[in-house]
Amino acid sequence: MSAKREQLLSLVEREIQQDCADYLRLRGLMQELYEFLMSRDTARIDVINQQVSQLVEDTRLRAERRSKALGAFRLDADAAGMYRLFELYPGVRRTQLQQYWSELGQLAAQCQRLNERNGQLLAMHNDILVQLLGGSADSGLYGQQSY
Repeated sequence: MSAKREQLLSLVEREIQQDCADYLRLRGLMQELYEFLMSRDTARIDVINQQVSQLVEDTRLRAERRSKALGAFRLDADAAGMYRLFELYPGVRRTQLQQYWSELGQLAAQCQRLNERNGQLLAMHNDILVQLLGGSADSGLYGQQSY
């Protein structure tokens, strides 16, 4: 195996493992974020949002590099291309990498569900605020009273 080829394969392998670690961290942050959204702790929400943004950017950059590596092997930058790439790894490495890839897909799906849940909570908060601020005059509760 040429040195350049092995270097690219090792890079992809390391970065998929790093993505798994970062998605585990992201999942924890998304769960924490929900708790802070529930308690409306804006300071902690801001801190977690910054951490989430950094992790998302890091994983995006690694995905870009993975796409370039696929291109270097003349493979399509899609799921089929990844599975063809896995075939370039020797036995045990291939099996481990396929397990990491499967885990990464599961973690990404979990993070997406948590993000949707957090988004629903934010939408609910927004609806309540709109009702309180915009709808209060309609109800007459806090509007001008005619005595």
